[in-house]
Amino acid sequence: MSSEQRRTEIVRATLPLLAEQGANVTTRAIAQAADVAEGTVFRVFTDKGELLRACLAEAFRTDELCARIREISTTQSIDARLTEGAALVLDHFDRLGELKRNLAASDYDLHHRETHDAKQAARHEPPRFVLELTDAFAALIAPDEQRLRVPVEDVAAMLLGLLLSARFVGNSDDEARAKLAPRIDVLLRGALAA
Repeated sequence: MSSEQRRTEIVRATLPLLAEQGANVTTRAIAQAADVAEGTVFRVFTDKGELLRACLAEAFRTDELCARIREISTTQSIDARLTEGAALVLDHFDRLGELKRNLAASDYDLHHRETHDAKQAARHEPPRFVLELTDAFAALIAPDEQRLRVPVEDVAAMLLGLLLSARFVGNSDDEARAKLAPRIDVLLRGALAA
């Protein structure tokens, strides 16, 4: 197995531990979860800090999420497609939130590292995950393009904004999910009564 494959295995085994225990997880527990010797962890990562940074980078990736969104059947109604995709995004945000809470509770400084997204923000560009998710939702909306009054990409961006507000504006996970269908209905049909 290559060093890169071993890194990936260790990172994927570490993520659930970080979500449960935060940064206080031991390298011994990480090695056990990855089914490797503890020394192997330090052969592929210079230290625990590098491993934690690799785990955060992995957790924030959206390529698998975007692939799952693109797999949603376009034979369903647009409402059903968008609700299914939105639920996937909320699940992803929930896992990230749990990870971030537990890392912060263990005094890990989540904002210490400079990332590509931080550089984009300094240039006033949307974070990469926003662009990736917008593209995935645009592909999901595209079959109904002729029915739209605005460009597909705008609808996708609006949907992502609604999801972010549903998740991060004081709603519990259940409340955010319950608000999905009504928010998508308003996005597609407007807020004014007929």
